Amino acid sequence: MENGSHSSTFKLNIVTHPKRSRGGQGPLTLFSFVAANARDGTQVTEKRLRDVSETLKNNFAKGTALKCKEKNVVYPMVHFTEDRDSLMSVLQDQKDLGEYFQLHQGVYREIKSIECEDGDGPFLTTSTSVSYIVSGFKTLDSSLVEVMIESWRDWTGARHMYLHMPYDLGLQRISLLKKVAPDSINAFTYVVLAECLNVNTEEKKMILLDFVQRMRVEKFLPGYLSVYELHKI
Repeated sequence: MENGSHSSTFKLNIVTHPKRSRGGQGPLTLFSFVAANARDGTQVTEKRLRDVSETLKNNFAKGTALKCKEKNVVYPMVHFTEDRDSLMSVLQDQKDLGEYFQLHQGVYREIKSIECEDGDGPFLTTSTSVSYIVSGFKTLDSSLVEVMIESWRDWTGARHMYLHMPYDLGLQRISLLKKVAPDSINAFTYVVLAECLNVNTEEKKMILLDFVQRMRVEKFLPGYLSVYELHKI
């Protein structure tokens, strides 16, 4: 990630699609990653996060905001939305959010998923007991797309989560989303979201954090990995 003041903007032509079926692809989703300028995240404080929350609130009327449960991370906040008006806005490939943060945006489409429990669809709940494992991967080799999509459960760690995550955390769904726009190295090429519906005690939060820390020592494709919870903005 570059920390300069350069910013690029992109227009996206929207084609509406129905909600995904189990065998189809999902709707377009705008992801906004709030990145700390200091790569070790040491400049992230509660007051500065509150300021960023206010910025997100002013820019997004709809969607889901997530706050990282770990300290000193590169992306302390993530926001995603399927709102059509937001999708039709100008994408900020890289935009300064004050002195300490930058905004990186990308439009993604869900292309694969693992359904762990019956549900109405991905990432729609507003319960305070919900937590997410968010993974991001960058790749520049377009010749490997088909192979990577076919084997995504392995290199993203999705299969490991499905097989080994403690049952009482309520793993609901694991989704692979692929970037549609912009054509930039600042945004992840692939994003994986794992939704856990039953992280409703401090003990379970610690179990989930420990599970993710253990995942980091496994031999998955190098990428970003952390734990998030719903954040009201």
